[in-house]
Amino acid sequence: MPRSRSRSRSRTPQEDLQPLPAGAKRISESDYFLKSDEFRVWLKDEKDRYMDELSTDKARKYFKKFVKAWNRGELASRLYSGVDSDTVRSHQTGYKWSFVEREGGKADRDAMKRVREAVASDSHGPSPSSSSSTRVLGPALPPGTAGRMQGPSMPSASDLQSAREDAAELDGRDRQSSRKRARQEERDRVEDAVGPREVGREAMLANKRAKRDADRSFRNAKEDGDEVDADTLMGGDSFQAALAKRDAAKSRYADKAGSAREERDMANRERRDALREKDRATMDMFKAMAKERFG
Repeated sequence: MPRSRSRSRSRTPQEDLQPLPAGAKRISESDYFLKSDEFRVWLKDEKDRYMDELSTDKARKYFKKFVKAWNRGELASRLYSGVDSDTVRSHQTGYKWSFVEREGGKADRDAMKRVREAVASDSHGPSPSSSSSTRVLGPALPPGTAGRMQGPSMPSASDLQSAREDAAELDGRDRQSSRKRARQEERDRVEDAVGPREVGREAMLANKRAKRDADRSFRNAKEDGDEVDADTLMGGDSFQAALAKRDAAKSRYADKAGSAREERDMANRERRDALREKDRATMDMFKAMAKERFG
C-alpha cells in the first residue's frame, strides 16, 4: 500500500545540524520563560499581537510556532543575538499613556524615557547608550534640610493605645492582688480563732484513740467506786496531750502561712514596682519626644 502524501515532511538530520545565527542554541517549548523577551518581539513583528492580549492557551500555541521557526533559523538575526530592554518595552503592550499625547508631550516623553532608563539600569544594569553620569530622580530636599538631623516623631495612636493598655493592666493586677490578700487575711483570722482543722486518716485515728482512753478511764473509775474527777471526765493526760498537739500544729501552720504570705506579698510588690517603672519610663520617653519635637 503506497504511503500517504498528506503526511508532513519530517526534518532531515542536515536541518538539525545546521547552525543557527549568532551561535544560538535550539530551544523547546519548556523554554517559554527563558525566551519570553524574544517571543514578545516576534509576536508583535510577525503576528501584530501583544502578549497581554492573549490567553495562556493562545500564547502557548503561538510559542510553539515560535520554537519551530527558531530552530529552523527562520527568525530575524537580532532575535538570535538577543534583544535589548528598550525593544522589549516597546513590544510589551499596546496601551498608550494619555499624558504622552497631550500638548507639550515632548517633555513628558523625555521624562518617561529617563524613568525607563533608570528602571532598566536597576533591573538589567546600565545600558551602553546611557550616560555615564548618574541622574538623581525625584524632588530635591528643601534648602537647609540636607544636613539637619531629624528628631523623633510624636507617639502614634498605636503607641498611646499601648500605654493605656499597660496602665489598665497594671491597675487590674493591683485590684486582683488586693482582693486576694484580703481573702487570705480573712482566712488567717478564722484559723487563728478556731485553729486549723485536722483532716485525713491520722486525725481520725487520733480522735478514736482519745475517745477510747476517755472511755477506759471512765469505766475504771466507775468500777473502783471512786469519785469521778474533772480530769477523768475531760480525758486526763491524753486530752491535754491532744490539746498540746493541736496548739503545736496550729503554731506551725500559722508560721508557714505567714512566711508564704510574706513571700507572695513581696513578689507582688516587685511585679507591681516593675510595671510602674516601665509605665513611668514610657511616659518619660513620650514627654521627651514631645518636648524635642515641639519645644
